[in-house]
Amino acid sequence: MNYGDKIRTVREKLKITQKEMAKSLEISQAYLSAIESGKMQANAKVIFGLERIYGVKTEWLYEGDGDVFAGKTPVVAEKGSRYIASFIGEIGSSIDEGKLLLFDVTSDNMEPGFLIGDEVLVDVSDKHMKNFGVYLFEIESRMVLKRFIDGEFGKLTNDKPAKKNNDIIMNSSIRCVGRAVWIIRKL
Repeated sequence: MNYGDKIRTVREKLKITQKEMAKSLEISQAYLSAIESGKMQANAKVIFGLERIYGVKTEWLYEGDGDVFAGKTPVVAEKGSRYIASFIGEIGSSIDEGKLLLFDVTSDNMEPGFLIGDEVLVDVSDKHMKNFGVYLFEIESRMVLKRFIDGEFGKLTNDKPAKKNNDIIMNSSIRCVGRAVWIIRKL
């Protein structure tokens, strides 16, 4: 199954239209249609948007194995709500009280996925970094959200293309605080 077929499968499982999905991913409906029909490739904004907004496992998008959604189907806010909460990744069946941290986004380095003013719920009990996951790190006494990319050396990167040159190689001075699991955005 190609990316287009997989993205169509996700959209059909969520029972949403191309127009609704395109709007949430901040792309045009024509682009989404071209992806689903195999005429164009999905870019990183689409792939990571599917993960962040709908909880789609990036591993499933790349390899097609396992469950489509990381843990459970995401909650989508009702139209007219003042806030939207988006599922980012799988959450254990029970998270103990005191294992969650609310982090305020104050930098634009993770746009378009995370905007200044967003609040991110971080599971501090999950520090086992997985490829392409978003984590909260303590770097030089500052708390920052970064995407972890596995490889020869673990690398922390930003989602904003203009800030990609700020990538950081993991080292012993960097502390993983926990994994981002929910994003709350004021509309």
